[in-house]
Amino acid sequence: MLLIDYLNEQGLSQRGFAAECGLSAAAISRIVNGNRFPCLETMRIIMVKTKGRVTANDFLQQSISERD
Repeated sequence: MLLIDYLNEQGLSQRGFAAECGLSAAAISRIVNGNRFPCLETMRIIMVKTKGRVTANDFLQQSISERD
């Protein structure tokens, strides 16, 4: 699941989710918009906070889709 889809489904703002994760709102925005590929630690944090709904594989799929 894409992070933006998870946030929308849960009714969470990017800023609020970033705060829950201990990340900056700018970092989450860049990840959601495909301007930044998250590092492994960031992916782990997001996977934990989303209870496995958003995984490292989802970021890879998003990155591949944006290049096509």
